Formats: sequence, structure tokens, C-alpha cells
Amino acid sequence: MNLSFIFRNKNIAKRYREILRILTKNGFGFISDILVKGGYIPFHILKGHDYIGIGERVRKTLEELGPTFIKMGQLLSTRADLIPHDILLELSKLQDEVVPENFEAIKNIIECELKRKISDLFMYFDVNPIASASIGQVYRATTKEGKDVVVKVQRTDVSYKINADIIILKNIAKILNDRIMDSPVDFVEIIDELSESLLNELDYTQEGNNADRFRENFKNEDYIYIPKVYWEYTTKRILTMEYVEGISVKNKELLIQKGFDLKKIARNGAWSIFLQVYEFGFFHGDPHPGNILITNDGKISYIDFGIVGYLDKSTREMIIDLFKAFAENDTEEVIGVLSDIGAIRPETNLRSLKSDLNHIINYFYNTPLKNINMNDSMRRIMSTVYKHRLILPSEFTLLLRSLATIEGVGTSLDPDFSISNVAKDFVKQVYLRNISVTKILKENSKDLHKAIVVLRKLPYKIQNIMTKLIKDDIKVRINIDESESMRYDLNIMINKVIVSIIASALIVGSSLVLTSQGGYKIFGYNAIGFFGYVIASLLCMWVFYRIFIIERRKK
Repeated sequence: MNLSFIFRNKNIAKRYREILRILTKNGFGFISDILVKGGYIPFHILKGHDYIGIGERVRKTLEELGPTFIKMGQLLSTRADLIPHDILLELSKLQDEVVPENFEAIKNIIECELKRKISDLFMYFDVNPIASASIGQVYRATTKEGKDVVVKVQRTDVSYKINADIIILKNIAKILNDRIMDSPVDFVEIIDELSESLLNELDYTQEGNNADRFRENFKNEDYIYIPKVYWEYTTKRILTMEYVEGISVKNKELLIQKGFDLKKIARNGAWSIFLQVYEFGFFHGDPHPGNILITNDGKISYIDFGIVGYLDKSTREMIIDLFKAFAENDTEEVIGVLSDIGAIRPETNLRSLKSDLNHIINYFYNTPLKNINMNDSMRRIMSTVYKHRLILPSEFTLLLRSLATIEGVGTSLDPDFSISNVAKDFVKQVYLRNISVTKILKENSKDLHKAIVVLRKLPYKIQNIMTKLIKDDIKVRINIDESESMRYDLNIMINKVIVSIIASALIVGSSLVLTSQGGYKIFGYNAIGFFGYVIASLLCMWVFYRIFIIERRKK
């Protein structure tokens, strides 16, 4: 492929040569050869079983290449369908700590973004950052209103640099697509996906929205505290949040010294993750110790919301189906679920996949719950995903990594901690909570509304059919040999339909009044709605009796 487009811009050309130099320096010269000299390379040279040292070299290379590649590596650490597990572990260790940028440059950004001088915005602003990463730096400050805050400021020109790197990466991806033989992956598609995620991270309003959503989700949970976002001090390049006074979960000795219950903290941390996944479908994608504080009153506080995962209803149901199949030792069902979601490629060897899944399922099935280690489980699962090139939703692997991370945090606080035991207790409580009538009605309100709409339209549709029959627009010609028997069966069928419609109408009507505040109460529910359900139940029992008892006796 012609690279002349890169060299039209001197800065991009310089960066391109720097990338090639760093790749060669760290032992990836064969990639430079492909890009510069041309030629082809079989894909199998990029994989294999000898990963000794390569994971660490990949990590160090990405760190040396700078912010774009560090962030790309962090995003890739959630893609077990593309990367071997040993390298995934190294990518999850990527460090993003660099020398702080000169404060004058940061000051200019703040004043340019907020349209006012720092002295007019803040009563106090510490010029020394409390954290410094490749994309942004974090400072302590106090607003004019006296609010203690932390201010995250994007570095000078970081957006331009990342966009330039993305241009180079996209064109490198095109070259790799052309020159790597038998590649099962589309490099351009991968870079496009990662680039979109990375560009979203450059917009700090996205992180602010994530924080607000977490704060809303946990407003009724007294063991979690989410800092407030100050939107009047926030833009795409600046994020200002409430300063949380607390102790990092990394500082176990200080937590013990302050008298905190570490077992309770570990359990609450895991419980909060399950709540995020099951109840909210929106979870913290990077709950490592540096992102978790314990406040003075013992609450868990998340302080960074740059990486989050989203789980829609269908994905959550898929995860539940997979876990259920694993728990029931049903390999066929696991393969069925994977096939339904399009995870299995056409060329996948199903016999080999089934064998590997059997090994994993037997491990879970035969190991006591308290002895199941999430990190070990993740390694087993992800190795199988990579081996068979399964295509899992990116959120799924992010979720597994999040669970493994929170398990590591819990174990560091409490050696007896078991995330599997917490999961078991959580499922029990959620099950009991979800069998309440009010919860069922709330979750099925849309279906009830649809039923009401259908029932409202039913008289019109019946009238329409009758009009067409009268006008002879509908002609029905039936040859009946056993007319009396057919007439009797037809009457029974019509009666069943009528009774079913009445029962449905009673269920819908009773649902609407069941939880109303007025009127007499039975077991805490409106008496009319309660009796409506009773009558509907009796009618349904009659229909079932006619269908499953009487009809079978006739046969």
C-alpha cells in the first residue's frame, strides 16, 4: 500500500517513524518490515503457545508509544476474543503515570474553557497535581462557594496528538489487512471500534454523565457514596467533582487502624457490582484499588468513571442463561446460547469447543463454591474464547474483568473473601424481591398497556369483521360431514375464547386498581383488584380443565 498520504504532513510523518523505531527497539521489527518493505506474513506467526516475555514487551512498548497506545491497550485488555489471556493480564497492568505538565499551560486551558480567570473561579487552587496521567491531570481546589473539589484538566494538544495517532493506526490497519495472510480478524474494524471509545474518553462531559448516573442509581444505598459533579465548572476538557475525604482500599493497615470492618467492606464492594450489573445494567469497568475510597463513615466511594459497561436487557438475559447452563452442567445449552448470540464462527470446530467447555463446566460443577477463584475462572474462560475465536459482546469480557478486579480487592482486604458466596446470596435476595406482585406489575407495565390497547381495539375489529360478513365480503365455504359434532366443538371453542377474553380483561383491569391507595384492603392490596384476580384465576382454571382434562378424556 502506498504510504504517501502519511508523509504529506511532517508531524504525522515524524510520529510514524517514531512508532516504527519503538516497535523495532522492543523486538517487533517484523511489523516494521511489513509496513515499510511490503511482503506478506502468515497470521500464525502472531500467535502460538510461547508467550514467555512477549506480554511484558507488548505492555512496555505501548507505554513508550504514549497515551493513544496506552488507552488502546487498556481497551484491548477487555477483548479476550482477540488477545491471548497471558497478554491480557499484562495489558491490564498498563501504567498511565507521566511527568506533570507545566501549570501555566494547565491554567491557560482552565481559563480558556471556563471563560474566567482562575482567581475568579476558585478561592484556592493547588498548583501541584495529585495525579498526572497521559491525557489529564487532577488538582485539589476550593470553589468561590466554599466547595472542596477535584479538577481534572486535559493536557495541552493531547486531543490533536491522539487524533494524529488514530490516523496512523487506521492506515497501518489497512496495510495489515492487505499483507497478513489468513487473518481471522479485521484490523480496520478493530481500530475503528477502539478509536470511537478513545475519542469518547476525550470528552469529560461523558465521564460526568456517568458519575451522575451512578449517583442516581445508588441514591437509596447507604453503603455507597458517589461524588457530585459541578457542571458549572465542567466542559469537554475539564471535569470538576466533589472532593471525597477517604482512605484508599490499598491502605489496609490504616483502615484497620481506623477500626473499619474489612470483611464488610469487601462484601459491600462485591454486592455493589452485582447490583450495578443486575439492577442497573450499568457497571464500573475499572474498580481497581486506586478508584475506590472508604469514607470516614465507612461508605465505599468510586472516584473515577471513565470506563463503564452497559448491559441491555437481552445481554443480561444471555449472561443469566449462560450462568444457568454452567450451573446445570449443560454443555449443549451453553453452545446453544453462544450460537444464538452469534458468538460461534462458521469455521469453529464444535467438537473441540464442546470438549473444552466440558472441562470448564466440570471445574465449576465439582469445585466447592467458596474455592472458586474469579481470576482463575476468567483465565480458563478467556483462553477458550481466544482458542476458538468466539465473538463475545465486548461488555461481557469487561464485566468478567471487573468481577476479577473486585475479587482481587476483596481478597486483599479479607483473605476468606469469596465473590462466589456473595453472588449466591445476592441471587437469593434478588429472587425473593422479584416475586412480589408489585415488582412483577411494574416490570410488565408495558405488556399490560399493550394488552389494554388490544382490548380497546377488539370491539372495532369484531364489528369490522361482522360488517364484512354482512356485506358478503368474506366468504367461508365449509364441507361438514359430521355437522352436529363439529357444531358442538365449535360452540365449546367459542366459549373458551370468550372466557379467556373475560379473564384477560379482568387481569388487566385488576392490575390497574390493585395497588391504588383507596378502598378496602386485603393483604395490603385493593379489594376489588384482589377479587378480580381471584375470579380471573378461576376462569383460567376452567379453561385449563376443559383443554387438558375433558378434551384428553374424549381422545
